[in-house]
Amino acid sequence: MNDLALGRALRDAQLCLFEQRDTAFLSHCRALAVLIARSQGTVCINDIRSQMRLPAELHPSVLGSVFKSKKFKAIGFTEATHAAAHARLIRVYALNEEK
Repeated sequence: MNDLALGRALRDAQLCLFEQRDTAFLSHCRALAVLIARSQGTVCINDIRSQMRLPAELHPSVLGSVFKSKKFKAIGFTEATHAAAHARLIRVYALNEEK
């Protein structure tokens, strides 16, 4: 397994752990993301961070799982607005068409 594949496998394993361990928190974040996307057309993690606090017992990496849902599709990029992110690029999402 090359480094890229190993990195993706480690990321996916961690996101799977968050899905199992932090289900209620992620469900709340996703519901908020749907409301925001319906209201303004797009949503990113900056929007979620601006409207809710991360519980002290959760690691900020859990927020990486918010958009790991078939409800959302990535449509672009923007910069993260919280200082610890050092303006790194983050994805912008729209809602997938409901069928």
